[in-house]
Amino acid sequence: MSHPVGREARRGLVRWLLRTTAPVLPPLAASTLLRVLAQLLGVGLVALAADAVARTALAATGAPGTTAPGVAGVLALMVLLALLKAAARYGEQFLGHLVAFKALELLRVRLVSSLLPRATRQRLGSGDLLARATKDVDRVETFFAHTIAPVIGAVLVPVTTVLVIGATASWPVALAGAAVLLVAIAVVPLLGAGAAARSARATAAERAALTAHLTDTVQGMREVLGYGLAPQRLAGTRALDDALLAATAPADRLAVVRHGAVQLLVLAAPLAGLAVGAPEAARGELTLPALAAAVAALWRLGETVRGVEGVAGTLATALAAAERVREVVEVPVELPDGDAPVPRAASHELAWDGVVYTHPGASRPALRGVTAVARAGERTCLVGASGSGKTTLLRLALRADDPDDGTIALDGADLRRLRADDLRRELVLVPQEARLFHGSLAENLRLSAPEATDDELEEALAVACVLDEVRAMPGGLRTVVGERGTTVSGGQRQRIALARALLARPALLVLDEVGAHLDPALDVRVHASLAEWSARTGAGILEVTHRLTGLEEADHVIVLDDGAVVADGAPAELVADPDGPLARLSARA
Repeated sequence: MSHPVGREARRGLVRWLLRTTAPVLPPLAASTLLRVLAQLLGVGLVALAADAVARTALAATGAPGTTAPGVAGVLALMVLLALLKAAARYGEQFLGHLVAFKALELLRVRLVSSLLPRATRQRLGSGDLLARATKDVDRVETFFAHTIAPVIGAVLVPVTTVLVIGATASWPVALAGAAVLLVAIAVVPLLGAGAAARSARATAAERAALTAHLTDTVQGMREVLGYGLAPQRLAGTRALDDALLAATAPADRLAVVRHGAVQLLVLAAPLAGLAVGAPEAARGELTLPALAAAVAALWRLGETVRGVEGVAGTLATALAAAERVREVVEVPVELPDGDAPVPRAASHELAWDGVVYTHPGASRPALRGVTAVARAGERTCLVGASGSGKTTLLRLALRADDPDDGTIALDGADLRRLRADDLRRELVLVPQEARLFHGSLAENLRLSAPEATDDELEEALAVACVLDEVRAMPGGLRTVVGERGTTVSGGQRQRIALARALLARPALLVLDEVGAHLDPALDVRVHASLAEWSARTGAGILEVTHRLTGLEEADHVIVLDDGAVVADGAPAELVADPDGPLARLSARA
């Protein structure tokens, strides 16, 4: 998705960053002012010391008209300046870190919140998204911590110092030092700026590819080891690592050149001032203490100037990362939210009417004119061979995407007119591959009902037929399930996810192969328990299943084949037809 960023595009990216992080701009301004103050105090401290030493040395030689400064007075003033400098430096660092970390928080929250309503996120790999949400957001920090304040300080501090030197000592000395520093500030940081930007974008892309590769390897570790793919995955990692090093090399070489040039120039600035000022002092046009203070001040400016030597590199890195973050945040909303509320109800009727849908990039439709109804309060089963379109129907019913043609309606209202949050409050999905997060069982269950009591958690676990197993665990509800629920079995993970969905009190419970990890006897128990729950609450159940046993307990069965409805009716009627679609599906199974 990344593309070259021109000058105007970079300006737009900077404006977007500043708008997105607007709450941190006031403390950023305060931090910048404190940085300027601290650096000016540092210059004043060194200049004061040089002036005092020069005056003392002249007095010691017995030069006419010279007197040694009072040691106590000079020390007291230096201590005061040092304390003020320390306070300003502390304030700058405190506010600067506050700005940096708050900016990262704002960017990360903006990115994650943008993922929820957009179906396009499914077209980005999890590793790529992980890189954008973590590494790329982290690298934007340099824009706030190592770009704005250093650049402003590198302008204001030298300009102020040069003006003071010119007004109090010598304009030739001031301008000689300023000419050298101007090259260090305005020319050197821009050396290879275009190459640095290209290298930063290439580095960001290669780093994302490496992160995606490592993420896939870790997530698929069982398959990697089971199929003996470790050598290939390691070779791929090495190749990506080499590509990353090659991408960073141009920026690294430029950084070395800029660093060397700045070091030479910051040393040349006081020497230039001394070269111009020495003849003036010899002619009596400039006092030696004033020359010493001016040269010391020009030398001290080196610290300020060094702060911008890497601005081109850090800015390029930050903007390349910000570009990748912005690409996620500002992808057009493909599924605009509706504005019609969905009233709470015991159950809802869901209807598909002439639905046609083709997956992005696919050459043929996954659904071909599907017309079906899941009636309120009933258990409706979608059955069919793998790839027949069952799960796609569920995805569209939850508005993970919109059909290419036809409509899907809830109680007669087109889903596209309804508020997505309301829809997902009433229709709750239990996916085939349920996900648990690292934390306790109770924390995972309360994701859908934060205020639920332990008794309510146990009630939901009982309906899901997993309560006894949870009670037998050493920590009960406080048992930590591990990342992706790895400390519980697949069947337990599925039923815990089912209990979590039940806690949301859905009007229509949507199940995608909920019995896939269960043995037949346990599957029967779970469905019997769900039937009791449905009768008690009035909620409906819409289920995708590959198992044909137990269909007689459903109220309504929809048989799909190759993206089309081939049978639709009461299970007894469909089972009674020995040559019907359900019978053919059973024979294939």
